[in-house]
Amino acid sequence: MSNLTRRAAAFVLGILAATVLFGASPAQAAPTLTLSKSTGLSDGDRITVNGSGFKPGLTQIAIGQCIAEVAGPTDCNLAGGAQFVNADANGKIPEVTLKLAVKFGNFDCTKRQCVIAAQILPSGNNAEDIAANKTSTRITFGTATTSPSPTLPKTGPGDEYVVITLAGSALLLCGIGVVLLLPRRRRAWRA
Repeated sequence: MSNLTRRAAAFVLGILAATVLFGASPAQAAPTLTLSKSTGLSDGDRITVNGSGFKPGLTQIAIGQCIAEVAGPTDCNLAGGAQFVNADANGKIPEVTLKLAVKFGNFDCTKRQCVIAAQILPSGNNAEDIAANKTSTRITFGTATTSPSPTLPKTGPGDEYVVITLAGSALLLCGIGVVLLLPRRRRAWRA
């Protein structure tokens, strides 16, 4: 095999390895909230909330009791049912205690779905960061009911096809290299 062919093969293998190592980065986990209690709530109940999966070091994450389709701060219980926190280097937020209300503003949580929501404020943040760091968990007031088991969020299509294609290409290149080297070794062994 000529020196140029070896260099070309090494270059192709290097590009392939770099693509496998750096091209297939894992998706950031979707943020989740953990509530001490989410069903059978009463007016004035205090619950603790913590979360993970937020962008590491993210500041000014608003957490609070809101209606399910939040359009702005007036859709949330600002009197004891909302706080601002910062995510740590691992994307976790500290535990906060919220005082819940059955009714706040013009909303009644027995007639409309309410949630504990977490989101960064839109001012000064791009739409992708806002969407990637937004989550909510449903709450219900009254008698506790059994809720269906939570489903994992779909974070998008996986990289399976890319990884399989790159791995197959790597194996193919190795096979071609072996085929090209074997005839030369046989000739060298016979001589």
